[in-house]
Amino acid sequence: MKDLLLQRHLRRIEIAGNDDLLLIMEFGADAYGTKELRALLKNATQQKIKAGRWQHYLFLTGFSIPVWTALAIIAAAFEWQLFSISFLSLVPLSLLAAVLGHSWLRRTFPVFRDIHLVTSIIQQELERRRKDASIY
Repeated sequence: MKDLLLQRHLRRIEIAGNDDLLLIMEFGADAYGTKELRALLKNATQQKIKAGRWQHYLFLTGFSIPVWTALAIIAAAFEWQLFSISFLSLVPLSLLAAVLGHSWLRRTFPVFRDIHLVTSIIQQELERRRKDASIY
């Protein structure tokens, strides 16, 4: 049991250690080459776009909860029980999908909340290197 727990912790540390964007946020961009920083900036921008799209979908999923509730009330007012029950059953499903989706989003894109900071760090480092190169 202890070996399994140790292996799981080691795996998690290895994954975090291989996440360049997280490392840049923690320690800065000094240790990376210019070519690597440009590739990381491109990767961060792509992650930002992809995660933003998923966040938008999850927002719409969460926003659908009051819509399902309103439709269920309207269907109940017209005594359409089947529709009312159907719409009302979509409320917990939408809530579950939104919560699980946000959990997945945080696991898949751990730096997404701070992506502006990471891209700013990379851009500042690239700008500093460009200025240093122009001095010589």
